[in-house]
Amino acid sequence: MSVGALRNAFFATLALLGLLATSIRAQALQESMDVVVNGPQGALLLMDGQAKGTLPLQVNLSVPSGSHRFRLQLGKQAAESDPLSFQGSGQAELNLTLSGRTLVATLRITDGLLWLRDPSVESVRSTLADAVAQTARRLHSVLISGEREALYLARQKDLRQCFEECASNASLIPEGQVSYALSLRVENGTPDVSASCLVRTALLDLRTREVSARAEEQATPCRANELSVIAAKLTAQLLQDTLARPRGMIQVTSAPAGAQVRLDGRLIGTTPLQQEVFFGTRVLDISQARYITQQQSVSIQSGETTTTHIALVRTPDAPLPRPKWRIITGSVLLGAGLLMVGFGGSALSYQGKCQDESMSAETCSPYYETKSIGLGLMGVGSALTLGGVLTLAIPSKNTSP
Repeated sequence: MSVGALRNAFFATLALLGLLATSIRAQALQESMDVVVNGPQGALLLMDGQAKGTLPLQVNLSVPSGSHRFRLQLGKQAAESDPLSFQGSGQAELNLTLSGRTLVATLRITDGLLWLRDPSVESVRSTLADAVAQTARRLHSVLISGEREALYLARQKDLRQCFEECASNASLIPEGQVSYALSLRVENGTPDVSASCLVRTALLDLRTREVSARAEEQATPCRANELSVIAAKLTAQLLQDTLARPRGMIQVTSAPAGAQVRLDGRLIGTTPLQQEVFFGTRVLDISQARYITQQQSVSIQSGETTTTHIALVRTPDAPLPRPKWRIITGSVLLGAGLLMVGFGGSALSYQGKCQDESMSAETCSPYYETKSIGLGLMGVGSALTLGGVLTLAIPSKNTSP
């Protein structure tokens, strides 16, 4: 094997190992919980006998699925909790209270908040992150951080696109991992440089795939401290507005299936579809190529499932999709025809040549007589090729609904 081939194989192996490591790390993260720990300030936190840091922790605690014990040490006071069970993945809030020699531990499953990175706030991101995290915690949510944040931010481009319209029906983030995506940007100014700027925020609800709330406020001066106050205020407003909106379920089917579903003009998926949506009177648009778009008003009730079925009507004179038998037959005819044309051309190229490849007329063996078979193959091959092209190209017609 050449040096170049060995080098290519080496780099290919490294790339494969990298993908495998990423997959293993993602699987491990999905089997642990991202936990915010609340407790006495300055207390040392231990989990299963291992020190995790002094409260408040700088980052969320990653707790693997299973049963775990927690211990707090604060001066001469120390206590350990009963075993707590952590199931699956997601986010949680752990409240630890020292009461004499007893440690009271309360676990609450919470919503996860992912803050999408934006260049406009990068210079003050750390300051704003603290404000957003504290606000989220106050409203019983968890700001995603650490490795889990890096893993989810790999989908940042798709998540940002979803603030306008989700490009596909595929899940952006594994179900239950994150509830909201936060967009926070500074416009009309630069942090710590401009006299004033505009802080603009929006919250994407990942269960409904809709923007649940928007808010903005002018910052004067455009300084880190002022921006952190506004970021906390707007984040609280977005979360409170979102939590206050009742939800229901919508179930949409169509004949034929595979139609695009738009809710109030926003693409939310394809039929058959079951989706959590916000309460209220909503407008559904069901569309598919070669069919007339159907529009229907639906009333979404809080905590209930609204079911609707749409029978699409074919557009007059719209061509039917080519049936599989035509695609298969046309492809076979086309392939066979081209093959026979090739053989026919090859046969004609040997017409008149000496069979022993001699160029001397005196010693030449009988000449090849391939003209007839060559022309025959060319004729049949051309006919098959034309038949294959016509079978594939001519559209079906159906004017019936």
